[in-house]
Amino acid sequence: MPAAAKDNTVNDRFNERTTRTGGRIGIVDIGSNTVRMVVYDAPARLPVPIFNERVSCQLGKGIGKSGKLNPDGVKLAFKTLGRFTALAKQMPVEKFKMVATAAVRDASDGPEFAKEVQRRFGFPVEVLSGEEEARLGAMGILGGVKDADGLFGDLGGGSLDLVLLENGQFKKSATVPLGHLRLAEDSGGSMSAAQKIADKAFAEIDWLRDAAGHDFYAVGGACRSLARIYVEQTNYPLHVLDYLTIPYKPAFDLTKLIAGQSPASLERMASVARRRADTLPFASMAINRLLEITKAKSLVFSGFGLREGLFFEQLPANLRSGDPLVSVCEGFAQRGGRFAVHGEEIYNWMIPVLADLDEGDHRLVLSAALLSDIGWTEHPDYRALHSFLRVLRLAIAGITHRERIMLAIATFVRYNGRRRQPEVQAVRSLLSEDDLQNAEVIGLALRLAHVLSGGVPDVLPKSALTLTSNRLTMKLEGGAKDLSGEGVQRIFEDLAEQLGVKGDIA
Repeated sequence: MPAAAKDNTVNDRFNERTTRTGGRIGIVDIGSNTVRMVVYDAPARLPVPIFNERVSCQLGKGIGKSGKLNPDGVKLAFKTLGRFTALAKQMPVEKFKMVATAAVRDASDGPEFAKEVQRRFGFPVEVLSGEEEARLGAMGILGGVKDADGLFGDLGGGSLDLVLLENGQFKKSATVPLGHLRLAEDSGGSMSAAQKIADKAFAEIDWLRDAAGHDFYAVGGACRSLARIYVEQTNYPLHVLDYLTIPYKPAFDLTKLIAGQSPASLERMASVARRRADTLPFASMAINRLLEITKAKSLVFSGFGLREGLFFEQLPANLRSGDPLVSVCEGFAQRGGRFAVHGEEIYNWMIPVLADLDEGDHRLVLSAALLSDIGWTEHPDYRALHSFLRVLRLAIAGITHRERIMLAIATFVRYNGRRRQPEVQAVRSLLSEDDLQNAEVIGLALRLAHVLSGGVPDVLPKSALTLTSNRLTMKLEGGAKDLSGEGVQRIFEDLAEQLGVKGDIA
């Protein structure tokens, strides 16, 4: 018998020892296709993985016919879980949770498997119900998009979890055995048979059409493969899958096209992993049928799902309620800023020049202010470009591509970047002229704030920006008058010119 099985207190001792590390959360997701462990650095509002590894065990392979877990998959899963639990102890993590989904839930030998995992490794496995799996997945979405409205769909190997969301609130949910592995096997590899199976399952969900005309938030490895195909085939300039949004018609056409491709054809695509090629057409067909039924406004790909839902559930309420974008930017500012000047101070100082900005975009201005010192450690010759790329690829979900690009361009301009930079030109086309104008105004205002204050706190409140229809005024009070110089004057004039007005420093 393994040593862990002799010691009933192993989990208690493990948690007691790891409490001293200050907040890592480890989650093992035992799925129908893969077994994955993710370790997040916490406490923080943003689930940033410091470790992320998966193994394709295919526990659910053949379950539709045999009713049992794939024996080869079970062996590989035990080996994988042995590695994961050993790593978790060595890292160590403060909170450690193992969950299992459709394959273990549906298999007749699923309970035995879960008990054996605990016997071998000393940690319990929570076998999630379909309803609980759907709820946690949707909670992951809401962690990034607090007011998500429409249909959430998490497509795994064994099941498809669906949740109706209304302005950030859970409404109804369903779990159907339409995972890409399960659907391919139950249909005998026939796409026409698979479509009949899918249509029958969807017809039994009486609330599905309530999502009509709203967004469809898609989660899961197969969905990410579809997103990569779209990026590759359309030469989409931003290779960030999270919150990639495709309008209904191109999304419908894409999923219909992939559903009709052979595995050999898909393998020739650089964006498709070989292990996905056999079942991706079935996943694509299921998504296509949902698009057809709901006439979704857009197909939105999300990087947050079940594991992130579990992460958010373990956070204190005050962290869960925060804005994910602002929270991650605050984290960057705390870890990487040079001076004590706070982003809120910069935000309050510069917001008068952005009075026409939509209310929802004020969080962008605050986030840009928090990130405005992100490039100080870079070589001056590369500071603008490296900061632009870093912000563009921020590890955060729930931020739209428009918002990413606006933040990145604002940071680029803050560091005096040149507009003709190819990397910047490539994504500018995804912004409207108004968005581009606002991003450049934000960037110039940030540059002015840092040059004027030198990054020193409590300097900016001694000055004030005022914008009227034809004039930008910067009023300096007391000792702040001594801080005006040639550099300040030049940037102030650039900001006034960008705003299309005259400028005065008083």
